[in-house]
Amino acid sequence: MSVTTALHQVEQHRGNDPRTAAAGRMWSRRSTEHPDCVIARVEGELDAVGLDDFRALLGRCRRDGCRVVVLDLRATTFLCIRAASALSGAKSDAWRHGVELRLVSGRHDIERALQITGARHQFRYFPTLRTALTG
Repeated sequence: MSVTTALHQVEQHRGNDPRTAAAGRMWSRRSTEHPDCVIARVEGELDAVGLDDFRALLGRCRRDGCRVVVLDLRATTFLCIRAASALSGAKSDAWRHGVELRLVSGRHDIERALQITGARHQFRYFPTLRTALTG
């Protein structure tokens, strides 16, 4: 069996999802303590493969009828430069729609990607999810 055939079989087994096991998992939910807030979380890697899903997640959160979206990146192990750059656009888009996008991070490598792209200065620093929700 060739390597290409083996990879094809693995992709078929995964349901045609070419992402690796380390790829990010994304979800969002409305805060029970702060009903005007939606929490979005990215776990694992956020690379170019997950960029469209990431943009869609932020768009859904913005349209959820909330006043604040808190993006929790504490469980994100990798943030590609394109995703960090996309946060600048997401922040502006949310602002135009009357929604405040807040960011919770903390990992040095994630913070570095935000600094390199210039996105970090657009967001106030929140060390915990609780402080971002009460912000």
